Parts: sequence; C-alpha cells; structure tokens
Amino acid sequence: MQLKTRVTALLVAAVLALWLVAGAVEWQRDEELTRRYHHVLLQSQSIAWNKLQGESIAELQAAVAEVLAQPGVQQAWAKQDYHALDQLLDPILDRHPGWRADWFDARRTLVHSSSIALHQQPLIDSGWLTRALSAGDIQTGLSQSSREHYHLVALRRFGSEAAPGMLVLGQDLADLLPEMTRTIAGENFVLNLRGREVAGTTPNLTNSEGLALTARHARVKELKGSDQRRWLTATTPLAGSNDRPIGAILTAWDITDQQDGDRRMELLALGGALAFLAASGWAVFAYLRRALRPLERSVQVLDRLASGDLRAMPDEDDQALPDEAGQIARSVAALRNEMFNLQMLRDERVRIHQQQERLIRRQLRHLADTLDEAARTEVLAALEPPAGAEQMRADNSLVQLAGILGRMSDLVTTQQHRLVSLLHKLREAMAQQATLISLQQELEIARTMQLSILPRSAPETRAATVSALMEPAKEVGGDFYDYFLMQDGRLALVVADVSGKGIPAAFFMAVSRTLLKNIAQFLQEPAGIIERLNKQLCAENEQMMFVTVFLGLLDLQTGRLDYVNAGHNPPLLLRADGADGPDGRHNTVEIMPRGQNMALAVLDDAVFKQGRMQMHAGDTLLLYTDGVTEAADPQGAFFGEARLTELAAQYQPSDGDLPQALLEAVRHFEAGANQTDDITCVATRFLGAMS
Repeated sequence: MQLKTRVTALLVAAVLALWLVAGAVEWQRDEELTRRYHHVLLQSQSIAWNKLQGESIAELQAAVAEVLAQPGVQQAWAKQDYHALDQLLDPILDRHPGWRADWFDARRTLVHSSSIALHQQPLIDSGWLTRALSAGDIQTGLSQSSREHYHLVALRRFGSEAAPGMLVLGQDLADLLPEMTRTIAGENFVLNLRGREVAGTTPNLTNSEGLALTARHARVKELKGSDQRRWLTATTPLAGSNDRPIGAILTAWDITDQQDGDRRMELLALGGALAFLAASGWAVFAYLRRALRPLERSVQVLDRLASGDLRAMPDEDDQALPDEAGQIARSVAALRNEMFNLQMLRDERVRIHQQQERLIRRQLRHLADTLDEAARTEVLAALEPPAGAEQMRADNSLVQLAGILGRMSDLVTTQQHRLVSLLHKLREAMAQQATLISLQQELEIARTMQLSILPRSAPETRAATVSALMEPAKEVGGDFYDYFLMQDGRLALVVADVSGKGIPAAFFMAVSRTLLKNIAQFLQEPAGIIERLNKQLCAENEQMMFVTVFLGLLDLQTGRLDYVNAGHNPPLLLRADGADGPDGRHNTVEIMPRGQNMALAVLDDAVFKQGRMQMHAGDTLLLYTDGVTEAADPQGAFFGEARLTELAAQYQPSDGDLPQALLEAVRHFEAGANQTDDITCVATRFLGAMS
C-alpha cells in the first residue's frame, strides 16, 4: 500500500475514532438524561396519583364522619331500618354518584349496601373489619374487592358495645383516572397483579397495544404496540392495607411522532458527517498524491541502486526543491557517490584477501603435518581450492579458511570432549542413584507410618474376635481397615478402598479414616456417619478421588449388624450351622447384598441406605477389597468371587487366621505374577454375648 493511501486511511480512521468517542460520550449523556427523565416521570405520576388519592380519601373521611354524626343513625341501626339508613346517605351519594356504602354488623357480615348489583362483593375483606372493630378512629386505604374492582375506602365503627356496626364508604379508582389524565396527560389505566386492565381512560388500549405489564415496583419502559406505534409507559404499584402490592397505575404516552422526528434528524446528521468525511478523505488523498511524486521518483532511484545499477541518478529538478522531497533527492545523489567509492574499496579488499589466503594456506599445511594420518588427509583435502571457483575464493576465502581452522581445532579436542562427556554422565548417574535411594527411604518411612495408623490390637471384648491384614501393591496404598468400640458398646467394622494407588491414595486414605473415626464419636447410625463423611470428603476434593467403604456396627449383645455399603465389594457371612461336606469341612456362605449406594466423594448430597443382618454365635463376617477378587495369574485370569466363596466355605476356625489363609491362597493363585492392587481383608467372628 502506498504512503499516500496509508496516510489518508490513517487520517480517516482517526476522524472515525474521534467521532466514535464523541458518539459514545453523547450516548452516555443521552442515557443519563433518559434515566433522569424517567425518574421525573415516575415522580410526576406518583405525586399526581397521591394528590388525587389523598383528596378522595379526605372526602370519604369527611363523609363518614358526617353520616355517623347524624342522630338518626344509631336509632335506625338498632332497628335495622336500612331504608332510613339509605335516606341518611342519599344526600352524600347524590353529591358523589360514583360512591358506594356498605353496612356490616359485629359478625363482619355485609347486611346492607347501596349497590344494586345482583351479586354483592363487599368493599373490604375481614382484615379491614377486624382492625376497624378494635380501633376507634376512621380507617382508610385502598381495597381490592374483586379481580376487576379497586376502591378507595373509609370505614368506622359505630354503635354500642352490645350491637356495634361498621360503615364503609368507597370510591371506584376508575373515577379518578380522567382527573389523572388532566393532570399529567397521557392515557391512564388500573392494572391488577396479573397485568390485566381493570379500568382505563381508553378501554382495552393496553390489550390491543400490548402495554399491560405486571408491576410490583415502579418503573418506566418503552414498548412497541400495533402498527409500529411506540409508547412510553410509567407504572406505579398500588399498595393494599398490608402494604403489599395489589395492582398498579399505568400511564402511557404515544411517542411515535417524537421518535420518528428524532430518527430523521439522526439519519440526516449521520449522512452529513459521512459526506464530510468522504470529501475530506478525497482532498487529503489528492494533496498527498501531488506532494509525494518527487519522493516516489527518489524511491525508484534507490531501487535501481540497490540492484547494482549505479547509472541511476535523481532528477535535478527534484534536487532543487526546498522541501523534504528535495532533501531526500539530494541525499540519494550523495548516496550514489558513496557507492562508487565503496565499489573501488571492495576491489582493493579482494586483492588483499587473496594475498592473505595464500599465506594462511601455507601455514595450515605446516600444522596439518603434526596430525595423525586420517586427520591430515582430511585437512589437506579441505585446503585444496575447488576447480573453477576463483570468484568464490575472492569473496569467501577467509570464511572458508576459518572453517578449516575450526575443523582442525575440533579434531584436536574431540578426544577431550569425549572424556568430559563420560565424566558428566557418570556424575549424573551417581546423583540419580542418590536421589532414588533417598526417595526409597522416604517411601519406606511413609509405608511404616501408614501401617502404624492401622489397629494393632484386638478390640477389648470377649464377644468377638477380629483378625486383619493389608498388603499394599506399592510402598504405600489406598486401602485401609479399622475396628473399634462405639460409645454404646457396639463394635464398628470398617474396610475401604481409595481410587488409585501410591502417595495420593495413601493421603486420601489417611484423611478418610481420620474423618470417619471422628464422626463416629458423635453419630450412632451407619447411614448418618457415611453421609457426614461423604459431605466432608466432597468439600475439598480437587483431585476428584473417591473411596468405596463398608461400615458395619455389630451389637455384641444381640448379634445384630447394621451396615452401609457405599459402592464396596459385598462382604461374605460364614454361618456356623453349615452342613458337612464330603471331607467334613463346609460352611454356609451368604453373600451380602451389594446395595445401590455410590462411592464417597462423588456427590455431596447423596443419600445412603442402611441394611441389617443377624449374626449368630460362631458366625464369621469377612470384609475384603477388590485386590483379592481382581488378583491375576500370569495368564491374566482373575481370582474372582467364586473362588473366594469356595475358599470361605472350606475354612474352619481350627485352620488358623482366615485373612492369612486367604492371602496365601491369592499368592498361590498369582504364581509369581506382580500384585496390581492393594489386598485388604478383615475377619470378625461373633462368639455371642458374654456376661
């Protein structure tokens, strides 16, 4: 892109940016003015409505006081002479044709009304009546007698304590809307809480124009109606006796013509601005095109000089110009003269380089004689100039000789570099070995610490015996088991398997075991303990680990086992009353239900279901992790639940420790294959209640 085009584009972009900034400032100013205008509209609407409402309530109060001050009211009420009451009210209702009067007795029942409607709806609800019975002054406010009727009301209790009554005078809000229109112009409507028009100066306008809005707060909004007409609406909520919104006053102004005029002025201003910008851009472009022609000719001369054509010369008229273009032309002419001088110096340097090359080659040949045969042959071959390369020798001779000299240095120092490299590798190997030994020691310490937190002694009870073991697949593992006596004397049995292996699983295991044991000090049911543990593990689980857990609480007096299986392998229950097999050794093995509970640390709001089993004297409960059933032989076959069940069925207490026997069976099955997962099992034999 040429310079004049870039300058023109830059100038146009700067002007556009300035206009955009000015437009943004103006838009922000318009928004602020609009916000203030809307605020003034809401204030005007609220002031006008409050004034009308206050005047009407004052008239209603005066009318109630006037009626009840007449001596005939008490006598007519005592006789239930409603005709006489109507006669007392007629002068006031004649002055105010839109008013209505309701009479209520002490039971809050509407006994008479000036309305002649077939189905009477009281002006007020029971809340108004309750407050009026307990108060001695006049109660006023806004009442919604039905979905379609809103009234300003004034009521007062009268009569004796034995037969009190209440007079309610009400004025329909629809009667105030014409006066509201004369005060602030526009169309005015009463809306219920659903936004449906109840009354208005132009009936059904809100429905036909789509202006109806549910409003619980005062607001101003622009809406588009039918036939592309635009309306500005202001909505003020109407509060009932309990200060809660029961409807709204909506004022609407037709602003279509005003907005159309504003839009025409904006389009006209935008068109004028674009025309000015285009004219200015063209003028700047024409001026730059004329002013930069001498500069373009100087650039053409520079291009020819750069390609080696020293015959190019700036125009003399351009050099005579007094401005920057003339200065550039004169500088180009001076540059051409300097290039002539440089060409002469270059030729002289070529001759000097050739002399230096011959001298250096002779010295390098003498040095090559001190090298071994192979290196000397390589260097001498490199010193021989290639045939037909005279020009290349003139330009790059010193560079080539420097390369040959560097190669000779490489040949001399190659053996030294090899020796240094071997020393570095030896040093790195020794450092890695020291790091490995240190890491192995730390892992062994971690293994010792992990095994130390597991229970070491049997529970202090004669009602049950517990034996357990854990064999981590690595130095540290993610399995753990525990057993301890609860505060109520039950024996807690725990086995768990953390996802993954190694250090992360070991840390998560330690946290899980500590939290479970702490929670068990305060909660007594397995489901509650597991749910609390799940919430705490989910709280800060950035590594997205999870743990399967089986928690059982064994009542040592009754043998009842309450448990929760949170995604863990189903335990085996070895019944002591099994029938003898062919070899006289056989147990009845029950596989406990798997359940539908998920693992812990997956969902913090998970609900866990609790199960119950009954153990009898001599029964054995075997808990284990998937490291037992998923142990594999060299061919990849798994130990499996079937083989585990068969082994448990053949076990007798006289055989010794059940977990150790199970571990020996797994090792025999693996036949030397690597252990892929932690192996953990806990065997609890219930001996019956002990006195």
